[in-house]
Amino acid sequence: LLTAISIERCVSILCPLWYRCHRPQHLSAVVCALLWALSITVIAAVTSLCLLHEAQHCQIALISMYVLNFLIFAPPMVISSTILFVKVQCGSQQHQPRRLHIIIFLTVLLFLLFALPLSIWNFLQQFSYTDMPSQVVFLLACINSSINPFIYFLVGSCRRHCSFVSLQVTFQRVFED
Repeated sequence: LLTAISIERCVSILCPLWYRCHRPQHLSAVVCALLWALSITVIAAVTSLCLLHEAQHCQIALISMYVLNFLIFAPPMVISSTILFVKVQCGSQQHQPRRLHIIIFLTVLLFLLFALPLSIWNFLQQFSYTDMPSQVVFLLACINSSINPFIYFLVGSCRRHCSFVSLQVTFQRVFED
């Protein structure tokens, strides 16, 4: 979903006229539904193969899942977020980057820093190569899981020069964009 959001925000900035006039109305919902279906299918296949103690098939399924993440989902997310960040930064200096763009960029950056090591570690484990202790990668993954609400809070509260308001008001401000 982070990949789909990153690409959609990038297209909305790079091609605003097409995005407003020609983009199919339910494109986001359809893409997200397809991504959920793909994720559920992949996880179900991997889980069933691994629970059936089919070691060879389980390993192939896990490697396929990691390759799917690394080659299909991660590159477009990184590329579109980088394009979005560069476009917003190089755009008119009169406008500050919108909060939603900052949130997306921070979320992708922190995902790459904190969640990607676990995927890489799991991938390398399939080839019996592990150099990093599991506690480190699990800690990074836990940080990634809990950091997004803080990003939303900080970006939302900085709208009013870092004034602290209720969490509900902060989330409303962040998602107004």
